[in-house]
Amino acid sequence: MLVAALLLAGCPKPHEVPKTPEPAQPPIAEAPLPPSGEPQFEIGPISEHKSEDGTALYVESSVRNTGTRASRDIKVAVEALDDHGIRLAETEAYPAPQEIPPGGAARFVARLPNNPAIRTFHVEAIGR
Repeated sequence: MLVAALLLAGCPKPHEVPKTPEPAQPPIAEAPLPPSGEPQFEIGPISEHKSEDGTALYVESSVRNTGTRASRDIKVAVEALDDHGIRLAETEAYPAPQEIPPGGAARFVARLPNNPAIRTFHVEAIGR
């Protein structure tokens, strides 16, 4: 009779193991991630000078990372143009250092053949 009274009272049976409640799952919350950004480049003032023998023209400047992420694999394309914007020569240069933090800068020197018709330069930097 004691067993019947225990069963009626809601107590576990003598051979049952009481179940432990499962832990509550943490609430799921979403928050927007900030944009990852990207490097963006700005070319500094350009200076030029001829080689000692006059056969080459050296174009010097800097690349500034105005973006929000460090840069890498930077290549600078330099075009020498005449009075009418016609390309007379072109070359590529690789600034040092290659990794530029946001707000940082790197220098480069590009070598072109000297041509008296060169009046200006178009310089563009690309990278990741």
